[in-house]
Amino acid sequence: MKQRQTFFESLFENGSYKIVALFISLILWLTILGRRDFVFSKNIDLEIQTSSNLSVIEQSHPFVRVRVTGPRASLKKFMESNSNQAMLLDISSMGEGKIEIPISEKKLDLPLGVRVVSLKPQKVEATVVQRKVFHGVDKPQSDSPPADE
Repeated sequence: MKQRQTFFESLFENGSYKIVALFISLILWLTILGRRDFVFSKNIDLEIQTSSNLSVIEQSHPFVRVRVTGPRASLKKFMESNSNQAMLLDISSMGEGKIEIPISEKKLDLPLGVRVVSLKPQKVEATVVQRKVFHGVDKPQSDSPPADE
């Protein structure tokens, strides 16, 4: 019986401290439970850069769809700051022909706390041809004959 009494005494001893600790832990728990990361999608234009003697005549996708997640304030900053930006894909070191260009999330400038969930498409195909000068005007050279009108 004495052991039971000491258990109940220790349970109710310093009761005010235990009640304050309970309220603080409940507040922290609800704060962490209520914090959610939001997910946003955004289309970012693709800009393909080639050397001066090459030209892109065909591109499989004009933009990339980026899904990002993170705190609301950081996502708002990302959505506002990158509204007019395009993702630059530099293929100046590659030659002509059909080129497959991988798209990396490292090319995105993300605020702190924002991370990429997905990139679609993950690669872009582009047809690059040699430029020729016709009567002082640069025009891309294509192997296909001109279309009859």
